[in-house]
Amino acid sequence: MALPNDSVAITPGSGTTIASHLISGKEYQTVIVADADGHLQGGRPTWVASTQNSANVAAARTTFVDLFNATGSGVKLHICGIYVIPTLVAVTGVGLTWEIIRTSAVGTGGTTVTPRAFDTNDTALPGQVTARTKPTGGATTADTLLYINSSSEETSFYAGTASSLNHIPQIVHKSECIVLNEGQGVKVDQTTSSSVGSTNVVIVFNVV
Repeated sequence: MALPNDSVAITPGSGTTIASHLISGKEYQTVIVADADGHLQGGRPTWVASTQNSANVAAARTTFVDLFNATGSGVKLHICGIYVIPTLVAVTGVGLTWEIIRTSAVGTGGTTVTPRAFDTNDTALPGQVTARTKPTGGATTADTLLYINSSSEETSFYAGTASSLNHIPQIVHKSECIVLNEGQGVKVDQTTSSSVGSTNVVIVFNVV
């Protein structure tokens, strides 16, 4: 990626300089775009929470993963990617249905999931941002946002491509995010009763 090679002063001889780049003998002003929240494009801290391979469950409904932004965090979370990835271990698989749900209470019990930063220099997550796999309580449903169909059959087309399939809609070349304000969370529920195979649910989010 090319970087600006020169700069000019806003007020000639004084003031802040503006970066420019030489193309075909002319200097063109370079621009860094900011989003609606005031963050520079590409500058939001990005984190990932993963259940790793976790056994599918024969029950009416199982919350596979819960991510919550509790009151007092001082941040918003933008959920920009959710991936439902079946293991490729040989099984006689079945079709599975999942729901992406906004929650109004933190999950309890289960196993703690530690989100990891894409950039280790980013500020640590506030303690109020927590994640867990298969919580046994809490994670109260507020709104069901999206429905997903997958398969635990490892030979299916879905299984082979699931690691690159983001279930957050991409609309008109713009990544739409689920926004979690303080006191809100998101969970991914397995709603098909089946213990066949296992699944890794991955949530990618920005801190704003």
